[in-house]
Amino acid sequence: MGITLDSLIVENRESLVDRIVKDAIGQIPSYAKAPLRVTIERIEQGLDALADSIRENDPDILEQHLVSVATERRREQYAVLELHGLLSLYERHLRDDVLSACTDEVECNALLALLDAVMDSARMVLSVRYMLIATGRGDS
Repeated sequence: MGITLDSLIVENRESLVDRIVKDAIGQIPSYAKAPLRVTIERIEQGLDALADSIRENDPDILEQHLVSVATERRREQYAVLELHGLLSLYERHLRDDVLSACTDEVECNALLALLDAVMDSARMVLSVRYMLIATGRGDS
């Protein structure tokens, strides 16, 4: 396989951060209200956790990051749908980068399948964490 999802994230990190931040500010109310530097740092941390988790083949890296994010954003009164919206931005921009970088259909399909699986898991972790916090069974 010529490219990997984690290497694509690392190689395109600056561009991904710029595009995701721009869209988050334009489309998600809580991110539009947050200080720009905070939003940039949060997007960078999310991409780093995603790349590390994929590179190390360790889902716990991303899960721990997402649990922390869900707990913090809940305290800041972000809606879970806003976090899902942010994940959709990550997914859309990563999908665009995969399609731009791939020349082999099989390779593209494998990378896109991995991206789908990771993002579906990320949405589930955020939703479960929010539910636990909202029902008083998680950190608040």
